Amino acid sequence: MTGTIRPPNILYLHSHDTGRYIEPYGFGLRSPHLQRLAEGGVTFRRAFCAAPTCSPSRAALLTGQTAHQAGMIGLAHRGFRLNDPRQHLATTLRDAGYETVLAGVQHLTSDDPRELGYTTVHPKAHERTGATVAAAVATIREAAANRGQPFFLDAGFFETHRPFPKAPERAD
Repeated sequence: MTGTIRPPNILYLHSHDTGRYIEPYGFGLRSPHLQRLAEGGVTFRRAFCAAPTCSPSRAALLTGQTAHQAGMIGLAHRGFRLNDPRQHLATTLRDAGYETVLAGVQHLTSDDPRELGYTTVHPKAHERTGATVAAAVATIREAAANRGQPFFLDAGFFETHRPFPKAPERAD
């Protein structure tokens, strides 16, 4: 048998503070669109959090290293950085021939996300669900029409992030 196995497209959906308490993970919070997506793809069911905050945890997942090895020991928006941004999964996949697309939040760099290996970065305004979904759908439709290069689409959502009240002024 001859032929080439086409690499799979990869859709990485993530959100802040959602947890596993949604339908695809067996919990009661209905999420029919995510459930349908999970039924047609692969869902991580034995995942764990590698760090207590988002930037270090995402760094571990997307570099394959512990947060300390990757250099992300704090939050990106507080100035922490990866030791080597090229160790991000987007760089690995880009170098393997993937179109690497970011729609929405990523929270691993405060600089240009292209340093992580993304070939396409939708504008920062795509931090809200409607705009992120529109950008993601456009990417998927374009890939389906071209039927060539596989894609890694990183779609990050912020809406489920818990609100943090402003800290009160210190009384001296």
